[in-house]
Amino acid sequence: MKLVIYGNSDFAELISYYFLSDSDYEIAGYCVDRVFINDSTFLDKPLIAFEEIESIFPPTQYHMFIAIGYKNMRLRKALFKKTKDKGYIHANFISSKALVDSSNLMGENNAILHNVVLEPFAKLGNNNIINTNVTVCHHAVIENDCFIAANSLIGGYSIIKDNCFIGFSATILHKLTLENETLIAAGTLMNQNSTAYTMYAGIPAKVISNHQKQGIQLKG
Repeated sequence: MKLVIYGNSDFAELISYYFLSDSDYEIAGYCVDRVFINDSTFLDKPLIAFEEIESIFPPTQYHMFIAIGYKNMRLRKALFKKTKDKGYIHANFISSKALVDSSNLMGENNAILHNVVLEPFAKLGNNNIINTNVTVCHHAVIENDCFIAANSLIGGYSIIKDNCFIGFSATILHKLTLENETLIAAGTLMNQNSTAYTMYAGIPAKVISNHQKQGIQLKG
């Protein structure tokens, strides 16, 4: 199957490498909104304005992947909806070096990178990035539009709701719920349910700030 990737950043380059080296997809081209186009190609493939993408790469013939990172988490969510509204089916990337159980349920536009472990009965919704060496324990649920950074641990029966960010080497203990747009700083030990739009950090976790107005926006 042929694939169109939304994005022209370093993260899009990384996702492209994974698909090309470890999947059956062939990348046909890339797209971004017209205002962000500064060249006609990206990684030696056509770079097309999203506004006209379906006329060049029709959704009946091409799948889509949203390769947008964590700098603006609400943008990731909006772009997934925008591409779905055009009728695209979204590919999942599942590394051959990941351990994914046959009992796992998964939506679209998920990236499961090297050495991820999804234990039995874990569930993922749509548009989640699960980075290297993450463990998602049994019966845990990651809903939609989340970014889980490398070496993190999600405890069994925990629920990670929409648009959450979990930083490097964070631990979410079992049977906890992270509400929408929770931000967990790197190295945090989360031992409590979260409040929506709130950042937590520390061992154990403490409330740091609220980002309800602007959403999760990160540098890097």
